Amino acid sequence: MKQFIKSYWKTLLFFTLMGVAGGFFTGSYLMDSYPAEIQQQLLAQGINSTQLALITAAQSAAYGLFLGALGIVLGKKTGLWKDETALTRRPLIASILVSVFGGLVLILSDILFFGRYSQAIMDSYAAKPSLAFLLGCVTYGAVIEEIMLRLFMMSLIAFILHILFDRRSKTPSTWMLIAANILSAALFAAGHLPTTAVLLGLSPMILLRCFLLNGGIGLLFGWLYRKYGLRYAMIAHGGCHVVSKLIWILFL
Repeated sequence: MKQFIKSYWKTLLFFTLMGVAGGFFTGSYLMDSYPAEIQQQLLAQGINSTQLALITAAQSAAYGLFLGALGIVLGKKTGLWKDETALTRRPLIASILVSVFGGLVLILSDILFFGRYSQAIMDSYAAKPSLAFLLGCVTYGAVIEEIMLRLFMMSLIAFILHILFDRRSKTPSTWMLIAANILSAALFAAGHLPTTAVLLGLSPMILLRCFLLNGGIGLLFGWLYRKYGLRYAMIAHGGCHVVSKLIWILFL
């Protein structure tokens, strides 16, 4: 344990601080994004916007610290965790390409396809994103969600598959890592359903949109994690948000 803390305390500190920041920014804009009846319910419970931000910050920090630590352990056991001290060119280029592709797909799919079947989708673009929303996307979204779904969940699924089907080998086989990526991407998409339900409702088209877009792009994040390491999945996730939000701000 002492050796683990000595080796990874800086990484875990980064995860925790990003959790505090990401949770606070996310909580700051959540209250305003909720329908009026939900806002009233929260206020009736004595929870205002600032308190919601602080609660979310504490939860997010815990995710960063504890799931980050467990994820590193599981990632090392499955061969998914990579100890790197610097960014390298080829993985960085791959992350940037995923960022641009994902950001374009998120926006264009709504404009050219999904928005034609749901006015709520197009209405969601009426107001420009706030600063808190943007900061939440590149802190909570890019860092904490990747810790939860790739570092922890994908590594956990790969570890379980390895124990169940091929414990004699040193690390999980390729099919296990692919299966872990698919399952974690599906969970990543499912994790967006509560917020999607509040903001857009849950029609069959909205469900398709949620799983197709979040799940599909999540597969790319998982591929980056498996191929190059967690930091590149985080860069791609954050970059995807930056590209999509810039298009939203500048052109919609």
